[in-house]
Amino acid sequence: MHDAAEVAVQPPTTNPLNPTPRRDRTAWLWLAVGTLLLQFAWFAHVLPIAGWLAPVFLLRFVRGQRVTVGLLTIGLIGYLTVLVAMRGSITAPDIYLFALAGLTMIVSYGADRMFARRLGGLLGTLVFPATDTGLAFLASTASSGAFATLGAPAYTQASELTLVQLVSVTGLWGLSFLITWLAPVANDLWEHGFDPRQVRRGTTAFVAVLAATFLFGGAQLAFFAPDSPTVRVAALAPDRELASAADTAELGPRPLPSATRTAVRGAYLDPLADDLFARTREAAGGGARIVVWSEAAAYVFKEDEAAFLGRARAVARDEGIYLQIGLVSMLPTDRYPSVEIRAILLDPAGKVLWDYPKATKVLSDPNLPGPGIVHTVDTPYGTLATVICFDADWPSLVRQAGMAGTDLLLVPSSDWQEVAELHARMAVFRAVENGANLVRPTRRGTSVASDYQGRLLGYKSDYFVGTDHTMVANVPTEGRPTLYVYIGEIVGWMSVLGMIVLPAVALARRRRHDDTRDSSSAPDAESGPAAARDTAWQAERPDRGTP
Repeated sequence: MHDAAEVAVQPPTTNPLNPTPRRDRTAWLWLAVGTLLLQFAWFAHVLPIAGWLAPVFLLRFVRGQRVTVGLLTIGLIGYLTVLVAMRGSITAPDIYLFALAGLTMIVSYGADRMFARRLGGLLGTLVFPATDTGLAFLASTASSGAFATLGAPAYTQASELTLVQLVSVTGLWGLSFLITWLAPVANDLWEHGFDPRQVRRGTTAFVAVLAATFLFGGAQLAFFAPDSPTVRVAALAPDRELASAADTAELGPRPLPSATRTAVRGAYLDPLADDLFARTREAAGGGARIVVWSEAAAYVFKEDEAAFLGRARAVARDEGIYLQIGLVSMLPTDRYPSVEIRAILLDPAGKVLWDYPKATKVLSDPNLPGPGIVHTVDTPYGTLATVICFDADWPSLVRQAGMAGTDLLLVPSSDWQEVAELHARMAVFRAVENGANLVRPTRRGTSVASDYQGRLLGYKSDYFVGTDHTMVANVPTEGRPTLYVYIGEIVGWMSVLGMIVLPAVALARRRRHDDTRDSSSAPDAESGPAAARDTAWQAERPDRGTP
């Protein structure tokens, strides 16, 4: 046993009530490793393991640096990473929006630095994931543009179906929380020589939750896979060359003169529509009972809309199919809004079952957002619902479809090359959350079809190099209820609560510690060897807090 003198010359490396760690001389190495991993944990080129490991090394850097240096550096890394990932996808005014990514990292990593050691144990490991997840959730609910849930860590695991099943219970934010939880757990182990006995509460809790997640996901995939009859669905994106020609047409100020409108129809709009209707008939002839066009598959002047819809009715009746057309109606004005972006579903009798306007406005899109009311309709092939493209980035909006018992979710979309793969992955999460099968025809992007557990049934990613822009898939006609549909975003709100309550608890503990220290500053029976032993106990077991 050490005596008081020996203890006095052995200062603790970390005091849980004064979180100033010993400087880590290799911290900049861990920053480099974390930054490299971060490039594969967010956008187009994703490695699932990078989503777990990048925060581990970045947190190691922040814990091993002065607060100002660590947090300013991590904020800059977050901003530059998003800026590089989104290059070619954004315009100059949008660049400043991505400072939010850096600010979010400053707050979440800063919360861990300031409060995790003060709490210690299990509670200390929850500060970082609660703050990171809570901030992302709040940003997604407050966002009115294209960003919503973009960048959520859960999306990096799209190929890991066992893990993805968790979102059928917790939604997107449960899996995001689990991924970010690893960082403080791993760092606590790192700081204690990877001896789990030193930090057993946090380590045990994390490992137990992770194991339960794998067991649940494995059981879901093994015992509750789709076994219903299937329906043949054709997903059509417009011909690339015809669509590109229409996109680059110089229409000039609107309203256009009659002669100009006639020329535009003949040169651009009619060839695009003719190709879509011909391919629709071809798909129906091949056995498709549902044909879905992508977002913005066809363009029409507003005055031509009725005639175009009449043509679509005739095709649906002739072929005996459910046909959803993706239409952009150009309004006779240059003022905002100048277009309407809609998805119109017709039944085999040619009747309009819904006329859904896109609920989101993406960056500089000239459409007026619709009310965001998701309609459903019962068919011989299950209950159908639709949203358009970026609408699917809002889990709460799509949850309307899950609450209505949707079996097949149609998500006509239009992307751009840099975002194509990420956006396709994101849409599949809405299928798993809501227990609905999914078909997503995509203009200028990746078309996918999946079942309600995220298995890909159709996948077409060659829009920019291929010439065939039709994807056909056999899709189950029955979905499956999920717990997420009933509890909604409870994990997101619990994370918000945690990011408020945990720092409050840490500050309260500090105040109690300060009060205790002040009251014992005068000489008494506790100021001798016993006090020195308490200091040594804290130094050896910082995860347990004060004795």
